[in-house]
Amino acid sequence: MDRSQRIAALSKLRQLSVKYPTISILGGEPTLRPQLLVEAVHDATEAGFLVNLVSNGWGLTPELITQLGEAGLYFLGISVDCDSKAQKSNLEKALVHHTFTRQAGIIPVINTVITRETDVNEFKKFAKAIIDSGCFISPLACSPAVPHGVFSSASSDAVPTKEQLRQIVPWLARQKLKTGRVTGTFSYLWQLFHSGTTQAGETQLWHCSSKFRAEGSKEGRGFLTLDSDGFIGPCQEFPRLVNLLELPDEHLSLQLLDESFSGTTEKCPGCLYNCYIMEEDLKGAAALLETPTLIRIADIHGERRS
Repeated sequence: MDRSQRIAALSKLRQLSVKYPTISILGGEPTLRPQLLVEAVHDATEAGFLVNLVSNGWGLTPELITQLGEAGLYFLGISVDCDSKAQKSNLEKALVHHTFTRQAGIIPVINTVITRETDVNEFKKFAKAIIDSGCFISPLACSPAVPHGVFSSASSDAVPTKEQLRQIVPWLARQKLKTGRVTGTFSYLWQLFHSGTTQAGETQLWHCSSKFRAEGSKEGRGFLTLDSDGFIGPCQEFPRLVNLLELPDEHLSLQLLDESFSGTTEKCPGCLYNCYIMEEDLKGAAALLETPTLIRIADIHGERRS
């Protein structure tokens, strides 16, 4: 979409959002269009969003990271395979990029996916290297492909086993409490601990709410995906349902979107992504447990302001 369309779409999304909403820019690979990316980050920041970016890192440069920081980028996640033999095992390069990320006042994050092939001991070494470097790790579990989805492509046999997750998750929880450098919430880690594939071959997944969160409610879905052509959907798997740019402002509401999305969300078999789980049940004691991570994030943004 051109800039005027993007600004219009961001304005419409902002009308549907909570007081401090987050927008994540995903690909493809966003850094293939660097100046467009900087412009989009600026526009989303100006619209009142905290802006996250997920990249494979290959198009990043110190200059681009500096420009993204000046545009207001909040969080830069570089995706790296935790298997040292994998094609995208570029941790060393990603950590070099993140020296500039922190200088720019952006939260430096390494995203990685746990699969059936992940070696538990190698994963812990990988995660510790990230934490020791002063970066954050965002662990995700491999999700099976959703029928007719547009994002995931993994087969069910790539989903990690319960045994793997029950060795990895408690260790991550301890690291989160001790260092604050694990971005996944305790709610998400708790879900992972109870997920995975059993020895009998059954895959246990997490199911999000079929409804958007109503005003004042703590229950329900709180996530939308906007495609670059203006279509929106309930999550990254199902974006092409309603064209946001064609909806008049007076007709725009979560209730309207619920009606449009319910047929899709009710058929969803479930997933292991953290897009919804990250924000579910984040209240009371669960919110207090996030304090070490929030302190680390505040440190970086304090450096940015100074």
